[in-house]
Amino acid sequence: MKISHLFLFILGIVFCNKSIAQESGPLDDLPSHMSVLLDWGQRPEWSLDGKYVYFLPRDYSDVFRIDVATKEITPVTSHYFHESYNRIFCLGNGDLLLEGPERYDSRDPWKDRHRLRMYVLKAPFDQQTIPLNISIDEGPAISKKDNRFAWTLPGQRVIKMAELEYDDKGQPVLVNERTVLSFDDLQKPMSERLETQDFYPNANKLIFTYYRGTEEEPFYFADPYFLDLETGVIEPILDRKDGYDEAEGVSPDGTFLMIESDRHTEPKHWEIDVYLLKLDGSLEMERLLDWSDRFPGSHSDNPVVSPDAKTIAIQFGFNVSQPWQGKGIVLFDLEKYQQGKK
Repeated sequence: MKISHLFLFILGIVFCNKSIAQESGPLDDLPSHMSVLLDWGQRPEWSLDGKYVYFLPRDYSDVFRIDVATKEITPVTSHYFHESYNRIFCLGNGDLLLEGPERYDSRDPWKDRHRLRMYVLKAPFDQQTIPLNISIDEGPAISKKDNRFAWTLPGQRVIKMAELEYDDKGQPVLVNERTVLSFDDLQKPMSERLETQDFYPNANKLIFTYYRGTEEEPFYFADPYFLDLETGVIEPILDRKDGYDEAEGVSPDGTFLMIESDRHTEPKHWEIDVYLLKLDGSLEMERLLDWSDRFPGSHSDNPVVSPDAKTIAIQFGFNVSQPWQGKGIVLFDLEKYQQGKK
């Protein structure tokens, strides 16, 4: 190779590497009200005291937790054999509720994504989980004020509710199981589906997402709804009908609801980002992140509000064949954000 050709070759490598190094992603150059909690991991869940965030490295894996102040990471489920987990939730008594497959098949991991099983891991998390022997599609709603527990059956057409209690041997059991909403009983089209999200703190209501689409793809459109648990009446919180507004974490005082929304773009593409919806009657809705615009193939999702309602843990999501995978978690300081707007 001639010297001039070698020089050009080396120069090309230098500029190529420089270009790659300059590429930024959602976790780079964050505003002052945001900080990186983890540059890997997904499905954040706050501990009851706000000291920790529980998370998964990926779907079908072990559960970990990170100390928000020190960033120390501790494994939670690595001390025993299990079939892996997909989601973590904190119960009001300090125990954990975990979701995972009954049998994990690495050759076809997604076959049971919509038919997971639920398990209780009792504090201080030094034993194995205890199965609840029920199947669930997506995540449950868990009351932090009492022992109520609601979940969506596989197929996402029926929501059930029960009380989570402990027998005289300390074993968790679901009692008084009943159906609180059934799209089958209401003869809703098969293109309409349900997903439980949370209990509304200020009234006897359940927050859920109402999906609409086609029988082949029921999840094109989504709206957050209330279910009155006394009357059985369902009412829209938002009712856009032709967009995607999925209910996520509600604030502990019930003043706002986190939403995954595509209202900034064309529908049916799931190019979502995190929004904050006020529940004060104004229905004022504010987009908190714009990752799906600035970083194609990325988005912000799975927001969960801290127990003191001051911080939101948000997942850095990316588009893959199975939604919603994450590769990082950021903390969004609401007080700093509001001060920065003044």
